[in-house]
Order: sequence, then C-alpha cells, then structure tokens
Amino acid sequence: METVYHNIQLISFPLTFVYGLFFLLDPAPKDMFRNHVLARRLFGATLIIWATHIAITWSLGGELEDPVAKVSVNLSRFYIFGSLLEIAFSALVDNRFPIVRKTRNRLVLWGALMTVMALNILFVPVPVQKYVVIAAALYYAYEVYAILHRYYRVYANMKRDMDNYYSENVSNFTRWMLLSSHGLGIIGFSGIGLAFAPTLGLLIYMVAGILFFTYMSYSLYRYTLSVGHIKEIMLSAESEAEDKEQTEEQRLPVGEDAHPAFVALERKVDEWIEDRGYTAPELTIQQLAVELGTNRTYLSDYVNSKYSLSFRSWIAQLRIDYSKRLLVGSSALSINTIAEMTGYSYNNFITVFTRMNRISPSQWRKNYGQG
Repeated sequence: METVYHNIQLISFPLTFVYGLFFLLDPAPKDMFRNHVLARRLFGATLIIWATHIAITWSLGGELEDPVAKVSVNLSRFYIFGSLLEIAFSALVDNRFPIVRKTRNRLVLWGALMTVMALNILFVPVPVQKYVVIAAALYYAYEVYAILHRYYRVYANMKRDMDNYYSENVSNFTRWMLLSSHGLGIIGFSGIGLAFAPTLGLLIYMVAGILFFTYMSYSLYRYTLSVGHIKEIMLSAESEAEDKEQTEEQRLPVGEDAHPAFVALERKVDEWIEDRGYTAPELTIQQLAVELGTNRTYLSDYVNSKYSLSFRSWIAQLRIDYSKRLLVGSSALSINTIAEMTGYSYNNFITVFTRMNRISPSQWRKNYGQG
C-alpha cells in the first residue's frame, strides 16, 4: 500500500504542478476583469502549494511517522487549500469581492494555525497533544462550513443577478463552480477524518484530488472562454449602484396608490406585452429598459414587485403562455416553428415548457388542442 501511495504521489505532483503553472502564467483575455485575472492566478498558486506539499511528502518517503505531526500537517494543508479556493471562486462571480484583502487575512490565519500546531508538538505534553489536535479538527470543521456558507451566499447573489438580467438560462456558465463547491465540501469534511486515516485513506483522497483538480482546471479554462456573459452581468451590477440613487418615492410598490412614474411604466410594459416584445431572442433587461426609456434597476424593481418573479421567470411565463395559445389554435405549426416564434431555441423551448407544465408541448397539444 505504501508503494502504491508513493506512485500516486509521483503522478499527482506533475499534473497538479502543470495545472497550477498554466493558470499562473497563461495570459488572461484582455477583456477580463481584474478580479477574474487575480482569481485565475490564485487558483494556480493554490495548486502549486498543493503540488509542493506532495513533492515534499514524496521526497521524505511518505507521511510523517508521528501521528500528531501527521494530522497537524494534513489539517493545515486542507485548511489553506479550501480557503484559497473559496476566495478564488467568490472573486470569479463577484467583481467587487476584496480578493487581495481576503487572501492576506487567510494567509495570516493559516500562519497562526501552523504556529499553534508547531507549539503543540514542541512544548505541549504528549498526553495533551491529541486534545489540541481534536480541537483543531473541530475548528477546521467549522471553517469548512463557514467557507461553503460564504461561497453559497455569493453564488446565490450571482444567480439572482443572472435571473434578473437574462431571459435565457445562462447559469450553466457558472454551474461548474457550484458543483466544485459541493466537491470541495465533501473533500473538506472527509479531510477531517482522513487527517487521522491510515495510508489507504490518504491514497483514496489523493486519487479523488487528481480528478477534482482536473475537473476544476478544465472548467475554469472553459469559463474564461465564455467570460463575456459574466462580464455583462458584472458591468450591469456596477452601474446598478448609480441607478439606486433614485429617491424612495420612486420605489413605491405597484398598486392603487402607485407613484405616477410606476403607472407610466406599467402602461409601457403592457403595450410591450401586447406587441409580443417578449418573443425577441436572447433578450436582456438592459435592452428592455432602454426600449422603455427607464433604467435597469427601476424596471427590475417593477417586475419583481408586480409579478413576484425574476426577469427570466417573467419572460418565460409570457413566452410559454403565448406558446400554449399557438399549440391549441394553430395545429398546422410545428413545435420547432412555435419555439422560434416564442424566442426560444427548440431544445430550450422543450426544456422550459416541460419544466413549467410537467408535460411536453406535443402532449399539451394532444390534450388541449382542437379536434
């Protein structure tokens, strides 16, 4: 088993090192935000740190013999890896995320953790050392939870911004980060037990790590290629700060006592719906705001408050309701033609219609169509 683990380390080191070196040295696209560039570099540096640890362990011939030292090193390794990845992922979906300050703070905490572990090994009586390590493991478990909680909050904000900007579902550009965070959580929490595990557990952990790093590296590279969609959201979010300088009176809820500005907007929106403007493909709320002569934030407030829906869900509802009328009243039209008439591609139309109605468009036509 020791030999197998030794050989897996030999494979893992060059792979992880090459992945890290690529993101450290690869020139980022010119249109990327500074935070995106820094996140790529941080991701690369994190992999280099992991590869360096593997190289040191391999050169020493395996894990440390002293169980307290072994667990201490493993916990500190897992902590810095998870912390830096959380920061990198958060910066990728939030251009205002303070990546430099967060990284500096995490490195300081990591240094403090390493110092405590070293003092424990050097000066604390051996019978007490294991209790210090257990306390460190419990703290690490809390940090894993906190890391995931912080990231899910940032990701949820990004997903909300996407749904309030695009009429199409573009979350597939960032879904890999959500999946990676799930994997990070699994690896993080399992790392608590694996820090105390024999060689077999560390072997399994190492193999899983290789697959995990490969998936994240490939996904991050693809994310870079589609960064334009994310950049549009980022720019919109930054301009939103200026839009929010509206007075509180302009943000009154829609209703009988609505502010006249909302009444005027409601009339414009109703006319736009009557003209089936929602059938325009790849519509964004920014485009609609310009067409209606308002700003994005104001229009988003209107849609959210009146319909209790995100922009994407609102457009989907309008499109699907229109498609139902076509399915029932125009039997000569094919499903593909109806999809195009509603502003969707064929596959997206089938997916959205089925999700909203729990039956396919063809089944809907069969159940409710004429004749």
